[in-house]
Formats: sequence, C-alpha cells, structure tokens
Amino acid sequence: MAEEEVTYPVSIVLSLQREETAPLLRTMRSQHVLPALSHTWGSAQAYGVLLHQADTPLTVLDVPGPQWIEGLEQRVHALSNISSVVVLVPDHTEPAVLLSAGAANVIPRDTPVRELASRIAAERRWLDMRHSPQRPAADAQQYRSLRPRQYSQQVLFDILSSASRPWCCHDLCLLLGTAREPMSRRALQARTARLNERLMPYGISLDYTAQWGRTTFVGLVEGPGMDERRR
Repeated sequence: MAEEEVTYPVSIVLSLQREETAPLLRTMRSQHVLPALSHTWGSAQAYGVLLHQADTPLTVLDVPGPQWIEGLEQRVHALSNISSVVVLVPDHTEPAVLLSAGAANVIPRDTPVRELASRIAAERRWLDMRHSPQRPAADAQQYRSLRPRQYSQQVLFDILSSASRPWCCHDLCLLLGTAREPMSRRALQARTARLNERLMPYGISLDYTAQWGRTTFVGLVEGPGMDERRR
C-alpha cells in the first residue's frame, strides 16, 4: 500500500534531531502507529498538516537526548496550542513539568515497541472519544480567501485566524524557529507586519496587545488591531 494511503493514529512526528529519530521510526514501522518520516521542529509543512486536520491532531514530539530537555516545557506549551502532544523523552526525564505545560502524555523513548505503540494508540482513541474539538476552525474558514501565497505566511495566518486562545509572541517565536534557536522578535514583528499589510485593504487586521515587552495575539478582527484602536 502506498505511504500516502496509510492512515496513522499520529498526525505528525516532530523531532528535535531527525537523524536520531530515524532509527526509532524504523523500529516502530511494524506497529503502524507512526508515519515513516519525521519533520524537524519549526517545519511549516508539519504545522500546515496539523492546522488543517479535520479531527483533533496528534503529534509525537521526539526528544532524542538530554541536551534537549532544558526549555522543553516551553516547546510543549507552544505546540499544544495547535495539537495534542505525546512527548517521547530520554529515560529518567521528569514528566510532571511537561504534563503541566500541556503534554497529553510523556513516555520514555526506550519503552518496548509494542507497549509504546499501545500507549500511543490509546491516546488516539481517547482523543476520538472527546466530544469537543480542541480548537474552532470558524475563523480559518471565514478568512480563507485572504490567505497569503507564501507558505510560511500561510502558516502564520492559519495559526492566528484559528486561535482558540491568545498567542504570546515568545511562544510564536519558539514554534516558528528551529530546534537550535527560536525566531527573533524582530523577524516575527516583520512577518506579522507584512501579514497586517495584506489584510488591511480587506478591513481585517491582527488583533493584538503590546505591553511590557510582550505582544499577545488574539486572532483576526474587522477594523484596526487593538493597539491602533487605543490610540
């Protein structure tokens, strides 16, 4: 059966170090729970899949080594805004802080193959039994004709137009950056400014507040954004 015809319980595998994740995916292939390929952290293609999935998306975030543990809770918090997240961690990693950050489950990545597959499949079943969607898609549908042509801008647009809760600029910088470093605040400001310029001729703008060195994005709004309305 062709790879694209297979439906997996997991929507996307995100890796903080793809070459270390590849052996895990090969080992798990016979269990039919994980896609055959992973995406790097910050992949616009991966986020696009998550943002357009009809049911609640499920992401496996693979953390191949202890060098990635510092600040991992911030990554989980940001990613959990667009997907349910199962985190595969090195042995002896404390799960409590990751669960508090929004992880649906935290599993040692050296868990026996069948047990790991069962726990991931159980997470998918639990998501499917939930009655309420994780995030509303009404705004994304309403503003679909306004989506930019550039793919990276499309992802930012989709994130903000389908937001079910406010986005802190620090979370966006982390989500849109690489495994090694987040996107700079200046780069995010430039990207959101370009998006705003595209939306304004249609009477739409980003809804946001800026205070104490932190910008919080709420979504899209008809008319000027919060900062401009307050001037």
